[in-house]
Amino acid sequence: MYLEDIYYFWKMTYNFISSHDFEVIHIDRDRREVWLEKNKGKSTDVIRLKQQTFDWSNHLKRDQDVVAEKVKRLTKTLIGREVHVHSIYISQFPPVDDWERDPVHIKAKKPVRMYTYFVVQREREQCLENIYESLHLQENSFSPKDEEEMESQVPKLRKAVDQAIEANIKNQQAILSRGKPILTYLFIAINILMFVVLELNGGSQNTTTLIEYGAKFNPLIVEGEWWRIVSSMFLHIGIAHILLNMLALYYLGNAVERMFGSVRFLAIYFISGIVGGLASFALSQNVAAGASGAIYGLFGALLFFGLIYKKLFFRTMGSSIIGILIINIVFSFAIPQVDIGAHLGGLVGGFLASSFVHFPKKRNGLSQALSFAAVLAVSGSLIWAGLAANEDSSLHTQTVLASYYQENGQFEQAFDVANQAIEEQNNENSVLYFIRSYGYIQQDQVKQAITDLKRSVELDPQNDSAHYNLGVLYARQGKRELAIDAVQKAIEINPEAEDYQELLGELEGSG
Repeated sequence: MYLEDIYYFWKMTYNFISSHDFEVIHIDRDRREVWLEKNKGKSTDVIRLKQQTFDWSNHLKRDQDVVAEKVKRLTKTLIGREVHVHSIYISQFPPVDDWERDPVHIKAKKPVRMYTYFVVQREREQCLENIYESLHLQENSFSPKDEEEMESQVPKLRKAVDQAIEANIKNQQAILSRGKPILTYLFIAINILMFVVLELNGGSQNTTTLIEYGAKFNPLIVEGEWWRIVSSMFLHIGIAHILLNMLALYYLGNAVERMFGSVRFLAIYFISGIVGGLASFALSQNVAAGASGAIYGLFGALLFFGLIYKKLFFRTMGSSIIGILIINIVFSFAIPQVDIGAHLGGLVGGFLASSFVHFPKKRNGLSQALSFAAVLAVSGSLIWAGLAANEDSSLHTQTVLASYYQENGQFEQAFDVANQAIEEQNNENSVLYFIRSYGYIQQDQVKQAITDLKRSVELDPQNDSAHYNLGVLYARQGKRELAIDAVQKAIEINPEAEDYQELLGELEGSG
C-alpha cells in the first residue's frame, strides 16, 4: 500500500530524530529521501532512509553506487574513526532476484561499512526489529491501526520533522551567534592606531622606538616593567606584520567573539596574549611585539569549541581551522625570525582560557576550576623559567640594557648597568667597557675612561668606536702620536667613517 510506505517513511524519520538523537544531514521531501547521522564516540552511524521499490537487483546496485559516492564525500565532515552506513529502503517488496545482503566496504578516508535493509509490506515489524537491533536502539511500535490513522498522522509527522530540523538549525545558529564582534573591531583599531604612532615617532622597525612604546624587552621586564607583556600585544613591526595579524584577527576574532560573547572573548584574548608574552619572555631574548600570541589564542578557542561541539565544528570550519593552524605552526618553526614561544604559548593559553570561561549554559565547575589553575600554573612556570633564563644570560641582558640606555641618551643608567656588570659580576665584555667609558667621560674622569677604552679594544680589537674615542681622549690630553695611532686603527676597521677621516686630518695637520 503506497500510503503505508509514506507513513513508515515519516514515522521512522521522526522516531530517529526525536527518540534517538539523530540529526538531519539532508532531506528531499519530494523524493522521500533523508540522511541522518549520530556520533557514538569512536564511530558514527549514518542512516539513509528512502521510499523506493526496486524490481531487479541491478537497479538496487546502481542506487547503492550512488550512495557510496555520497558517503565518500560525507566522511570528510563526519567525526569518529569508523562510519557505519545503514541504507534503508521502505518498499512494497524486495528485488525479484537475489541481492547482496552482506555489508559492503567503501574505500574512503576512514573505514566505512554500508548495510542495506528493506522494510517490505508483508514483514514491516520484523524488518524494523532487525534494523533497530543492528543499530543497537530500542524499537518502537510503528504499526498503524488503520488507513484513516495513517492519513491523519502523515501531515503531523511531516510537520514534526520540519519543526525538529528548524529547531536544530536555530540551535546551531544560536551557538555560532552569541555576540557581536565589537571588541574585535576595537582591537583592530587600537593596533592600527599604535602602528601609526610608531611610524610617526621613529618607525615601527626601530628597536629603540619599539622599546620606548612598550615592546617586550626582557632586561626591562626583569627590572620590574611587567606591563610590557600586555603593551607589546598592541605593537607591530613593519607593514607586513600589522597587515597579516589584523587580517587574522578580523576573521578569527569575528568567529570567536560571536561564539563566546564579548566578555568571554575579552578574557580569552588577554589571557592568551599574556601567556604568549610570558612564553616569549622565557624562550627568547629578542625584542618582540605583536598580537600573534592573542591570535593563536583564538585558534585555541576554536579548538576548544571543536571539543565541545564536535559535529558542528567539523561540519562548519573544523578541517579548515586545523589545516591553517598546522601550516602556521610549521612556518613558525621554519622561519627563524618568528617568535615560536609566543605562538605556542598563546595557543595553549587560548585553549585553557576558553575552558575556564566556557560557553553560556555549558557550565562545568570542576573543569573550569582546573583550567583556571592550569592557567596560573603555566603562567607561573613561564615567569620562573624566564627569570632563570635571563639570569643565566645576564651578560647578554645587561649588555642589551646598557646599550639601550646609551642609545636613548640615558647615560647615567647606562653607566650604572655596565659598572654593575663589570665590577659585581666580573663580566668581561667589550661593549660594557665601552659604555662605561661614556659615563666616566660625563663625570670628567678621563683617566678611567681611557682605561676602559683600552680594555674594550683588548677584548675586541675590531671595536672601531672604542679606537676612535681613544683617539679623541688622547688628543684632548695632547698625546698626538697615540691619538693618531688610535684613529688610524679605527679607520682600518671602518674606512668609510667621515668623522674618523676628519679627526685624522686635524691631528696630522696640527703637526
